[in-house]
Amino acid sequence: MAPPSIYGEPKIRSENGSVFLEVIATGADVAKIQWFFGADELEENEFLKFSHADEGGNRTKFIAEIKDFDKPLAGEYKAVFANNDGENSATFTVTAGNAPDFHDKPHIVQRDNGNVIVIKVRAKSHLEMKAEWFKDEKPVKFTDRVKAVVKKDDKDKDGYQFLLEIHGPQKDDEAKYKCVVKNSEGQNQQSLNLVFD
Repeated sequence: MAPPSIYGEPKIRSENGSVFLEVIATGADVAKIQWFFGADELEENEFLKFSHADEGGNRTKFIAEIKDFDKPLAGEYKAVFANNDGENSATFTVTAGNAPDFHDKPHIVQRDNGNVIVIKVRAKSHLEMKAEWFKDEKPVKFTDRVKAVVKKDDKDKDGYQFLLEIHGPQKDDEAKYKCVVKNSEGQNQQSLNLVFD
């Protein structure tokens, strides 16, 4: 036997917020596949799934799915295949396109003597963008008391401020809040913990 060989070109595709890395290898031992991001070997978790499929002719398609892909996950990925005669590898350079950027860390601002708490996120994008707010990983329920506000950023012509306003804050408003900002080319996110003294 010979070391594994790569069949065709490795492919990168995106679908429903996930990025899929796909490569077909000939003669690879499916038990010996390793995936790397930079120098770090990757382990499966809730955001990263590995699979393979028999393509016939001693060829196997190996797939890595990166869920909820956003900018910090861009970079160089590598799949290393092995069999008893040696190894081979395929490299994927994953870019985040022009996903939104953040200007700043998220801030908490108090108004009206603390009767209104505002979580402020500043983001910019050359494409139309929208924000989704999460409280402890669940979508925020908007009410008369909890509101999402969007306004132009007075310091940047491409920027917007995404605000989560909490009127009459209560103890159960304490949580980890996350703002996911999306445009047609990707997404980015910031989070902070809201704790009352």
